Amino acid sequence: MTTVELGVDNGSREQQGGHIATDKELPDGIEDGRNDGMIFITIKRRTLILIVLAIILAIVAACVAISMPRMRRVAHGAKPGVRLRDVDVGGLYQEEVRSVVLGLAATVERIPKEAIYYAETGEIVSEQPGIAVDIDNTVKSVMAAPRGANVDLVTRQVTPAVTAAMLKPIYKVNTSEPAVALAFNVAWGEEWVPAILETLAGSGVKTTFFITGTWALKFPQMVQAMVASGHEIANHGYDHPHPEQLSDRELTTLIEKNETLLRELTGVRTRLFAPPYGEVNQRIAAVAGRLGYATIMWTVDTIDWQRPDPAVIVERAERRLAGGNIILVHPTEPTAAALPLILKRLAEKGYRVVTVSSLLELGPPVHTR
Repeated sequence: MTTVELGVDNGSREQQGGHIATDKELPDGIEDGRNDGMIFITIKRRTLILIVLAIILAIVAACVAISMPRMRRVAHGAKPGVRLRDVDVGGLYQEEVRSVVLGLAATVERIPKEAIYYAETGEIVSEQPGIAVDIDNTVKSVMAAPRGANVDLVTRQVTPAVTAAMLKPIYKVNTSEPAVALAFNVAWGEEWVPAILETLAGSGVKTTFFITGTWALKFPQMVQAMVASGHEIANHGYDHPHPEQLSDRELTTLIEKNETLLRELTGVRTRLFAPPYGEVNQRIAAVAGRLGYATIMWTVDTIDWQRPDPAVIVERAERRLAGGNIILVHPTEPTAAALPLILKRLAEKGYRVVTVSSLLELGPPVHTR
């Protein structure tokens, strides 16, 4: 056994009026011995070991509690030594990294500048693309980076709503892809639209229908059928006036009124404008461009509104055939009859028919015929 001597005598305890503990009141394993005013407490070795172990465990628990936040950061935060644009983000949690990214984004991001058309001089000032930081992907990149890695912000280019290309009429697309677009201008010819849609569906072809508002008001189900079939709808003006005779304000109304109507009927916000009668100049294209529209003309005109023989329409559609061509057609009886052969001949020559918007994605627009 181990003996521990305490420096307290009986007299002191009695003078304080305190209560003198008896053996029964001491914890198990500790014995009280009294000798001439001194108290001797005898502790068994096993009890002493338990006390020491308890103290050690308490110290270890305190150390663990102190180190837990650091351990959690090592396990769940960015790897040690990871830097984002020279900022040490090692050990930061995901939301803390996000805060750092947001702060850095403000030093990098740039608002896009739209192209400008000056009516007085005809000058066009090109657009300036913007820069945006992809916050989510930057955070993911940081959290996935290995120890000591240098990570940069993930950015993307932001195209202005109005580009220089939109301020000029587009006649075709410069591309090496064997692809062409059929552009249907629809202000009449409703009796032939169902047959045209059936032929397109049978060939698995999607095309673009430029629709006037007055026609859409009379035949909303046909407009909705075009969209339901996966075709692209576009703006041909609310009615069919001569654009060159309209003021800028009247041109704006012509386009916006039809845009509103088509959106109400289909939920689609149109982005392409084909001016009625094919009348176009720099001013008309610029007005449309400021409204967010690309002005679409054509490479090849089948002149099917004159209702020639279907074979003539087929021949005209293949005239100067090249990738990027925009072929203008209308819903007429001979066009409906010629369409199956047009699609067949194009496919045989290795060409695919796409929407005008899809064609514009294949290369830069061409502003002259």
